[in-house]
Amino acid sequence: MDIQQTLVGKRVLVVEDDYLIATSLKAQLYDIGINVVGPVPSIDLAQERLRTESDIAGAVLDIKLNDELVFPIADELERRGVPFVFATGFEPDIVPARHADKIVLRKPAEGRAIALALAGATHPGPVTPQVAQRNGILDQLPAPVLAALLPQLRLINLPRGSILEVPDQLVNRVYFPLDCVASVIVVGREGTRIETGMIGCEGVTGSGLSDNDDHTPYELIIQVAGTALALSADEFRRALNSKPELRVLTSRFSRSLGVQVSYTALANAKFDIRKRLARWLVMVQDRVPGRVFNLTHDYLAVMLGVRRPSVTDVLHMLEGEGLIRSNRSSIEIRDRNGLINVAGESYGTPEAEYARLMALGLNGTARGEAVDEP
Repeated sequence: MDIQQTLVGKRVLVVEDDYLIATSLKAQLYDIGINVVGPVPSIDLAQERLRTESDIAGAVLDIKLNDELVFPIADELERRGVPFVFATGFEPDIVPARHADKIVLRKPAEGRAIALALAGATHPGPVTPQVAQRNGILDQLPAPVLAALLPQLRLINLPRGSILEVPDQLVNRVYFPLDCVASVIVVGREGTRIETGMIGCEGVTGSGLSDNDDHTPYELIIQVAGTALALSADEFRRALNSKPELRVLTSRFSRSLGVQVSYTALANAKFDIRKRLARWLVMVQDRVPGRVFNLTHDYLAVMLGVRRPSVTDVLHMLEGEGLIRSNRSSIEIRDRNGLINVAGESYGTPEAEYARLMALGLNGTARGEAVDEP
């Protein structure tokens, strides 16, 4: 998504009552080239800006402002057709159903992540077969089936930190990632988080809907920014019922994800951080084109369920072996085969199982095999 073409020079309203967060966000957005309206710390001041400012191109909304909730401002922005995102420290289930399709970023959110989210909301763009076929499941659909589904798909930009699903809450939206990666995260009772799986261009979120399960026990959060095609949960259910090919492929992906999750459990229980990190980096590269990823050490520590200094030490080890190049905010993979060798038996079986399932074809036989006539 090109921020330069969509938001540079535009005016964006920031509604945030924490002075330090507001000041930092304003500076980050200015550095990108966005003109900030505010920040304002209350609903009354936000409403006044909306009355007096006629050229607001987007908004960033903190959900709770002292004892008030920001949703009256969200309602007015929706009425005007102005794109906005939420940035909050609360769980996203606080967002009412009428705004369930909006991107929610966990604070503190990066200015560029917010700008990307707004840019994506401003220019969703048309969905062509060529775009849809960048997703592994959509690419497997017969051409007539995909053509019938295209008008319902919406291209969305998902910055890192976007929360797609919340434990024990309704799944309101389904995503077919194109070049982003989502982490499937288990959240403990005391708030401990650890990644158990990842979903990228090979799959789809919300696959439980194919079994009439509209809740999830996991948190699903974007770990590598990029784009995805989205459907509402209701649209997805209707597509599953009218397009049996989509139901078959969704079920197969769900099975392969279960295998991936089981191997993550094996890796976490039996392998050291070096092997686990090598596996994780190769898995990300499987899903994202290129060799360089914007990933912080803090983020990797959450994904692997370890302390940040442990991640830093292992990154230095892998860098010393010539397998990666690392700095504070990005990692470059220099020797993929070397990382696979380090990962050992923790990598490969889930990937082979996914390939086997997707090669079955839609009639249950391997593609290219003859089917006996009755």
